[in-house]
Amino acid sequence: MAFARPLCCLCNTVEGKYKCPLCEKYTCSLTCSREHRDNHPAVEEKPKPPKSTDVAVDVHPASSDQQCPSKLSDIADTPEYKSLLQRYPDLEKYLWSIATATDPPKPGQGGNTPRKANQPWTQEVGMSNGVQLVQSIKASPGDVRDALREFSDLVSIFKTRIQAKDEEIRKRRAEEDAQIIKTLLREEKS
Repeated sequence: MAFARPLCCLCNTVEGKYKCPLCEKYTCSLTCSREHRDNHPAVEEKPKPPKSTDVAVDVHPASSDQQCPSKLSDIADTPEYKSLLQRYPDLEKYLWSIATATDPPKPGQGGNTPRKANQPWTQEVGMSNGVQLVQSIKASPGDVRDALREFSDLVSIFKTRIQAKDEEIRKRRAEEDAQIIKTLLREEKS
């Protein structure tokens, strides 16, 4: 009696040929395998011990209290940002004023900055308003200027970390794709 594999976990129509190394579910094709991999629930991987030939380059030091946001908009949840707000309590107010300067005027209102009567609001006009406000804050003396500079530095740091994390994910997916293709080619030969 032949062993019958379970149906593909995605399409549920064809017998699964390829087993996921993480959850051991079966898929029937490269298309299903990729979709399963891309939508796979998170599985904690055990850290691999570094090889003696590997050079350890730590782009972002890891500490137990440090967290890296997955999106730049998550920066407000980080301890570094909260610390910045403690040092500069008015920072959030200035950030909101910069953000609202880029928004279109509400109906019936002229907006935050003067415009020519016949000039319609566009995204470029909004960005120009925001840039003018940032420049005026940078020109002002005191804590506001320092707070904005430190916030800009923090954003740059987290942007670099996110880009490094994205590159790591791209590399891992490329390796997974290569493994899947290798398996498919091996299966095809047999």
